[in-house]
Amino acid sequence: MTPHTLTRTATAVPADHSDLVHDIRLRTAAGISNPTQDIPQLLAHIETLQRRLDAAETVLPGITHLTPGEPAELTIYRAECEHGHTPLGLYTNRAAARAHAEHLHAGTGLPAGATATWIPDFGDAEAIEELAVFRPGKDDEQQEGSATGYLIAPLTLTAVYDPEAQR
Repeated sequence: MTPHTLTRTATAVPADHSDLVHDIRLRTAAGISNPTQDIPQLLAHIETLQRRLDAAETVLPGITHLTPGEPAELTIYRAECEHGHTPLGLYTNRAAARAHAEHLHAGTGLPAGATATWIPDFGDAEAIEELAVFRPGKDDEQQEGSATGYLIAPLTLTAVYDPEAQR
């Protein structure tokens, strides 16, 4: 039986691109690189990585802007009901926390013509918000809202203890 030598006749592209950069480096070092093929593969790989970063940023805002050596901070949002101080859930974005509270409040039913909206405690983008319901008044003007007791509270998580941080 004679030994067989296996050779590649065409450059294989890893389906998941996990070894693409490594393979291109090896081909370049061996002097068999093909820029006509490598550049489109690298551009496709970069596009895939960008989509993954965009998805990560959507789920965890700020995650792609972490700086090496700096303490990581992440804001999450707690949906809660102040009546009974009941936590409803923790979410990576304010919209999901709002949706949970709105779903629970929708079970109580809104009066005809009423509008539910989120009111911040103060003007800061990271303020605690409360779901309020505005009911129609005279001449179809909206009357002052009544609080529902559903709150969204932003919480900052840190990776390390900082004794100098504000309390």
